[in-house]
Amino acid sequence: MAEIAPHRHCVVCGNAIGSEESFCDELCESRFRSAQRKQQILFAAFIILMALILFLPSIIKMSG
Repeated sequence: MAEIAPHRHCVVCGNAIGSEESFCDELCESRFRSAQRKQQILFAAFIILMALILFLPSIIKMSG
């Protein structure tokens, strides 16, 4: 059986890459960074929404 050289796969597209790399090219890296940024924005929006849901009734009750 043939031995395969140590390698990893691109986290975006799955292409084989060197064992020290994470992305196969700059396009995959920019796609990953963009998706990561979008996920962080959605998470922040979720936290803000949950805080409003939890604290808004008590704030309204205190002012009323």
